[in-house]
Amino acid sequence: MHILLVDDHALFREALVHVLNQLTPLVVVHEAANVEEATYRIANTRNLDLMLLDIDLPGVDGLSALPDLRKLAPTVSIVVLSGSETCQHIRQAQDNGAVGYIPKTHSSHQMLAALRVILAGDVYFPCYLQANSRPTHTTAKSEPGILTIRQHEVLQLVAQGLPNKSIARALGVTEGTVKLHIVAILQALGAHNLTEGV
Repeated sequence: MHILLVDDHALFREALVHVLNQLTPLVVVHEAANVEEATYRIANTRNLDLMLLDIDLPGVDGLSALPDLRKLAPTVSIVVLSGSETCQHIRQAQDNGAVGYIPKTHSSHQMLAALRVILAGDVYFPCYLQANSRPTHTTAKSEPGILTIRQHEVLQLVAQGLPNKSIARALGVTEGTVKLHIVAILQALGAHNLTEGV
């Protein structure tokens, strides 16, 4: 798997390479410090699978560059990885073709879980950004749009009493992906277990 990491902080890139190596033993991480370097890497890297793109870059910012990068790499999953957690930025990322948005406040475990969801063919946008507020552990009820379409599908199948293996078969995904969706659902709903979530 080939990943392009676009961030202007060398120390952050070095740390993230170690995290990304946990995705699969065969990860190759290519690095770029700005959009110009990213464009060069795209043109000279075969079989690029994933791009992690920071917003705050020198010169052209990541969100402004996203449409052009999307055209240069139409088959690559582009994920915004940013220190910003504003709803305006996540909506712009969605509108410009990103398949995910991971705040840098996420732990490495949360980031890897999000990337596995994306690599399984789904999208990942933090529910609290979609709901225009930060999550609280006391919120038990879901607002409209707080779950993704796929998460709604998983929750409906869970409510029917299907085990993870059957849900995975019904949706055409792996059982591991179903488990990741369930974790995300419980976090989004502020539920402590599946029964409470349903």
